[in-house]
Amino acid sequence: MTTSRRFPWLGVLALIVALVGFATTRSTPSNPTALPSGLATSINAESTALYCTGLTSTAAGRVSYFNTADVARSVSVSVVSSSGRTWSGTLELAAHGGQIVEPRVVDPPLKSRAKSGKVTTASVTYATAAQISGGGVVADEIEGNASVPCDSQGVTRWYAAGLDTLVGSDAYVSLYNPTATEAVANISVLEANGFYAPESIQGISVPAHAQELIDLGRSVVNNPNVGVDVKVVRGSLAVVGEQDSTGVLSFDAGVISPSTVSWFPAVTTVTGATAQIRVTNPNDVRVNVSASVALAKFTISPQSVSLPPYSSGVITITPNSAIPAAGYASVIVRSSSPVVAGLATGTGQWIVVSSPQAPAGADVVRDYSGAGFDVAEVTNTSAHAITVSVTTYASAPGAKDVTTKGTRVAAGATVTLASLVGAAIPTPADSYLVAASSPSALVTVTLPSRPAGLYLQTPLDGR
Repeated sequence: MTTSRRFPWLGVLALIVALVGFATTRSTPSNPTALPSGLATSINAESTALYCTGLTSTAAGRVSYFNTADVARSVSVSVVSSSGRTWSGTLELAAHGGQIVEPRVVDPPLKSRAKSGKVTTASVTYATAAQISGGGVVADEIEGNASVPCDSQGVTRWYAAGLDTLVGSDAYVSLYNPTATEAVANISVLEANGFYAPESIQGISVPAHAQELIDLGRSVVNNPNVGVDVKVVRGSLAVVGEQDSTGVLSFDAGVISPSTVSWFPAVTTVTGATAQIRVTNPNDVRVNVSASVALAKFTISPQSVSLPPYSSGVITITPNSAIPAAGYASVIVRSSSPVVAGLATGTGQWIVVSSPQAPAGADVVRDYSGAGFDVAEVTNTSAHAITVSVTTYASAPGAKDVTTKGTRVAAGATVTLASLVGAAIPTPADSYLVAASSPSALVTVTLPSRPAGLYLQTPLDGR
């Protein structure tokens, strides 16, 4: 069941400013994903926008803004809450500087939320809209180990694969309307047994500058692998998937269209971990899907699945007797017709979900979680060599920003961020702008975890 509210904009800014804290920093804040925005927009653009949705009232929930431009940017931020409260204010981002917004402080304290970040009836949800005086600003929303980049514009189609509505888990789709007119969307789900369009999630109305949180579990009960197709029939929406798997939260950026090729450059195969490629077939024909697995010096036969029309399936990477437990594998998914692929990682007791990144020409890597990096690497997805350079925005007072000379990365090759910046380990407190000579670079980051490789961060390309 969904609920729509119109959110009255409060005029007493001074009262609300007392509730909101901005923490200015050039070091800590959150992590990254993929669609078009800050870095995909000319640095000379007169104005840009960033929209974030899906944050809940956990104490850690926040939006982190970072300015890659060489000049300061002014950012007008609006926060809307599902409780009907709003906030508006202005940030001043120094060149290569960042600030944090904590939307939860718009509301008075509610009953404590579980450590997991689980959405309960006592919780509220938030969306933020930022209008920026120029290009080069990126933003990420973060809750614990969960993060996703903010969007630069609404979309009219959105897909995700692999959400879980099993007992003890919850899956949501967060919809934010960035426009001044009402938006309307229909949501379809694709399961192992086929396509469904539950009446309760058809004709969802999202008022102007308002946010809706759709609970998929009310329409799709006890299902381990749910594909989602959001079709916006009026207006446009910013969309994020949320997965709460027995208390572990993850955000899913989704994709705006199916594809015949998807890259997952750092998929864990270590003992004790679970890793699956979850695939949704949105076509009216059977589709054959194959996953090529490159792992150390092992030769591994492609893993495959055949999906009937409008259905979902799984390719297990680990545990899998055909794939050794030997660290990180690079997985390329190819299909006979465009599909939607996603990665589910976890311990067997819970999962986190993510969507494949799109190759890009520029990405920002920041340690928004404060945990550092387990893996930070760059993959050339093209059939020709590219040149990659890295600008390090130093966090230490008085330290100078440094741009490395371009490094040649061969076709299909992967190199570490550390090798590109000439350091044993990239300093988590610093920020890194990875620039490639063509839009075919894929930057992959994982957070430290045990077992390794459970939490992926998608670097900020500005979406």
